[in-house]
Amino acid sequence: MHSKWMILIVAAMGNLVLTVDSGLMPVTYPELASVFNTDTSTILWISVAFWVTTVGLGLTIGWLVDVRDKRSIYTLGFVIFSLALMLAALTSSLWQLILVRIFMGFGSAMILAGVNAIIVDNFHGHERAKAIGLAGAVVGIGLSGGPVFGGFLLDYLDWRSLFYSRIPISIVAAVLSWLVLKKQAGLGGNKLRIEWIGVVSLFAVLASLILIFNRGAQVGWGSPVVLIMIVVLLISIPVLFQYQRRSSRPILDLTLFKVTGYGFGLIVLICHYISLGAIMLLASFFFIDYLGFSATKAGAFIMLYSIMRVFIAPFTGYILRFISPWYLSAIGLILICGSLVWSSFLAVSGSEASIFIALLLIGIGSGIYEPPNTLTIMSSVPPDRYGTASASIASGRQLAFALGVAMCGAINAGREKLYNVGEITQSQYLSLSFSYALLACAIFAGIGLILSFIAASRDRRAKNP
Repeated sequence: MHSKWMILIVAAMGNLVLTVDSGLMPVTYPELASVFNTDTSTILWISVAFWVTTVGLGLTIGWLVDVRDKRSIYTLGFVIFSLALMLAALTSSLWQLILVRIFMGFGSAMILAGVNAIIVDNFHGHERAKAIGLAGAVVGIGLSGGPVFGGFLLDYLDWRSLFYSRIPISIVAAVLSWLVLKKQAGLGGNKLRIEWIGVVSLFAVLASLILIFNRGAQVGWGSPVVLIMIVVLLISIPVLFQYQRRSSRPILDLTLFKVTGYGFGLIVLICHYISLGAIMLLASFFFIDYLGFSATKAGAFIMLYSIMRVFIAPFTGYILRFISPWYLSAIGLILICGSLVWSSFLAVSGSEASIFIALLLIGIGSGIYEPPNTLTIMSSVPPDRYGTASASIASGRQLAFALGVAMCGAINAGREKLYNVGEITQSQYLSLSFSYALLACAIFAGIGLILSFIAASRDRRAKNP
């Protein structure tokens, strides 16, 4: 029952539970906007509140995973998530649902901080690479299956089923976590105590960053909520650094960024996820409003990116024994960068088949890139920082998503102004907006590619001084 592969199943279930949620929730926005009689901008707070909590608490929970019992924290994450799903199905107003999603974010942070930490704790050498690849395939299953699952539930049941239908798998995950994982106190021992000033200041920094990028793109960079968050950020940063200097074991350990695998790995990770902003924000508008696709057909095209991970990530995990993780990451980023540039031309004049192939290549590139990047980050830290590294990956990913969407939203807003004043047609607006956003995203993929080669060179010099 306690075999390594059962442990991998438990860790993969964390990926599945959370990625199904990520893939499913966007499908619910139109239905929930109708149910609660509000606009899409307000409905988006259902996801914003969830991710602000998850990212804001992620590194703190990662710290706890490192210094306390990993099994208890990971299992508690599933318990909280299950309870939140039940409460969400019972809500009667939008604000109740948003509050429940904040509560759900606590559980999400606990699960995310544990997933990769559990894998690297129990797998070593080539087995670790294969395990990370298989866990990455589950991410693809969740992200691609979430929209299909959500659409099915909305078609045949009601919006409450989006939540209560997922309770059984979350409860099963909690039970298996408790039974399969061994009780293992973190290497930091029980003498360490959380310094709440550090917790609050770190939460304020990360939460304000998410809100600035997210709401700035949605409601404007000069809106009250964005300006307030900028003030919160400016106040919180010096407080956080003051805490950092005096803490014996800080939650945000800046010395880790001096390690090539961790520091460069996170920066490259951020570049990668920023490069997906155009697909996340504008692809559906381009397919439906410009190309005239049905919602189902548009969803199938967009799903290509996620579903390719299912097939590519395990293979990538296997071949990591033959190729340097940095070079394998670079291969993935080359595919992403080149396909984004190609897609930017196709957005103006391209066939459906060409666009299909371009999206396919972006998905393949991402499936090649992610396992070696995760392996590099997780393997670069000491065992007593596995939870921190796992939480860093999740926090960096969501911050990058927010920045990528904000960047593409700003590009879209610029083209929209030209359309509104009559300088370009609606058709030109839709194609040019998507095209320029894809080019901007390609630049970040290119930056990640360059940094991967620099990191590979640094690692080579360190091994052969």
